[in-house]
Amino acid sequence: MNDILYLDTPSVAAVLADLPVVDAIARAQRDHARGTVVLPEEAYLRWDHTEGWARSLCLPAALGTPATVAGTKIINSCLGNPAKGLPRAGGLLALYDVETAHIRTLMAAAELSATRTAAVSALGALHLAPAPVTDVAIFGAGPIGRTHARVLARTLPEPPRTIRLYDLDAARCAEAARVLAAELGPVRVRAAASPAEALDGASLVVAATTTDRPYLDLHDVPAGSLTVNVGLDDCAEGLLMGADVLVVDSRQLVAADHRRLLGRLIADGKVTRHPVPDIPPNTPPAARAVDAEIGELVAGQRKLTLPPRGRVVFNPFGMAVNDVALGSVIDREARRRGLGIRLPS
Repeated sequence: MNDILYLDTPSVAAVLADLPVVDAIARAQRDHARGTVVLPEEAYLRWDHTEGWARSLCLPAALGTPATVAGTKIINSCLGNPAKGLPRAGGLLALYDVETAHIRTLMAAAELSATRTAAVSALGALHLAPAPVTDVAIFGAGPIGRTHARVLARTLPEPPRTIRLYDLDAARCAEAARVLAAELGPVRVRAAASPAEALDGASLVVAATTTDRPYLDLHDVPAGSLTVNVGLDDCAEGLLMGADVLVVDSRQLVAADHRRLLGRLIADGKVTRHPVPDIPPNTPPAARAVDAEIGELVAGQRKLTLPPRGRVVFNPFGMAVNDVALGSVIDREARRRGLGIRLPS
C-alpha cells in the first residue's frame, strides 16, 4: 500500500499563502451549480461535558463525474477552548485516491477551513458587493475574522481603504487590528469601540462570530451594502426577511439545518428556497425567496439586479466541496514542494 502524506498546520499555511484560493472556490461553486459534485448533508455530533459542550462536524464531498477528487473534512470545536489558551476549532481533511478509496493525504484543517471560509466570502463580495468596496466591517477578531481581512485585502479588485474590527473582547480586537495593520500595508485597520462605529459607512459587512443570538438587523447595516452571514446566527430575522437580495451557497444544505435561523425560516414557510420564477404554487404568499446560489452566479446560470441603495445578504452554509477542492490544490502543491511527513498505511 502507498504511504499517507501528512501536512501539518505550518505546511498548510505556507502553501496557502501563495495560492489563488478564491479561484479554487469559484471552480468548486461552478461545479456545484452544474451538478457535477456529490455533496451529502453534514454529520453533526454534539456532546456535553463538565464545562459546557463541544461539537464535531463531518463533511464529505466528491467533485467531477467521474470523480477527480474526493474527501472528508472533520472539524471540531469547543467554545471554552480560548479560555484555556487553546484554539476554538481544529480538525483534519482526508483526501482519497478516487480509484481505490484509500486515504492518500491527511492535512491539518484549521488554516484550510478559515481560508476556505474567507475565500467563499470574497467570492460573494466579487459578485454581490458594490464596487469599489471602500470600507469593511468585520465582527469577530478571532482566526476567521482575521483571515477574512487578509483574503479580502488581496482579493478585491481594489484593496479596501479601511477595515474596522469589532469584538466583545476589546483586548483581542486591538491586538488583531495591530497585527493586521502591520501586514496589510496601505489598508487602514482599526479596532472599533462599538458595532455602530464598525458599521459606519461600510459597504461590506462580515459577521463572523460564534454567537447564537442575532445582533445585526435590517436597519443596522448601511443601505447599499453586502452582509456576509458567516456565523449563520449573526443576522436577525428582520435582516434575512427584509434584505433586497438573499443569496446562499446551497439551498439544500441551508434548508436541511434547522439549528440555524435561515433553515428554521424555510421550515416554517417564511422563506422559500426557490427563486422567484420557480416558486411552487402552494408557497405562502408572504414567503420571501432565496434569490440565487452563489455558484449559479459564478456559472452564469442566473443574473441578479442589485439595487444601488438596497441591502444584500449572502448566507453561506459551508460546503465540503470547497474544502475538498482547496485541499486538493494544497495537496498537489505540497507534493511538488516536497512538504509533509510520510506515514505508513
